[in-house]
Amino acid sequence: MKQTIDDLDRTYDVCLANGMFKEKNTVDIELIKSLKEMAEKGLEFIKKKSEGIKKGSSDWTFVFRDYYESLRGLIEAILLFDKIEADSHQCKNAYICEKHPELELDWEFLETARLRRNAINYKGQWLNYDDWNRLSIQFELHISMLIKELDKRLGQIRPSFQLTL
Repeated sequence: MKQTIDDLDRTYDVCLANGMFKEKNTVDIELIKSLKEMAEKGLEFIKKKSEGIKKGSSDWTFVFRDYYESLRGLIEAILLFDKIEADSHQCKNAYICEKHPELELDWEFLETARLRRNAINYKGQWLNYDDWNRLSIQFELHISMLIKELDKRLGQIRPSFQLTL
């Protein structure tokens, strides 16, 4: 399946011009913690479940979807630290890549994963083991970086304190 990845700067500009980024008044630390924990528990669960999946199985589709949902939740948690919500997964990806280059997230990978997820959810396309295997290392790297960043930021917050402006 050939996919066209839109330009990052152009995508960010379109999201901004169309009002797809919404500013929040507070940093909801409890929601950030919950999203992070849900992502980590989801990954733990799917890693255990995937141990028995045969290479010829189409169940790799579900492994992919669960990894994608964990990645998406972690991205959302970072945006919440910035007091930002975005109306689409693509705009969330554009925001985090544009505003957080220090995380060294790969726009093309994030968009490839998003497009594959959309093909699964909206077009009924399946993934096989080879498809999953090509993406799995990138998932691990991105998820690891996001968890590390969230741990760092959460470590800087005093317990039971919610930032407001």
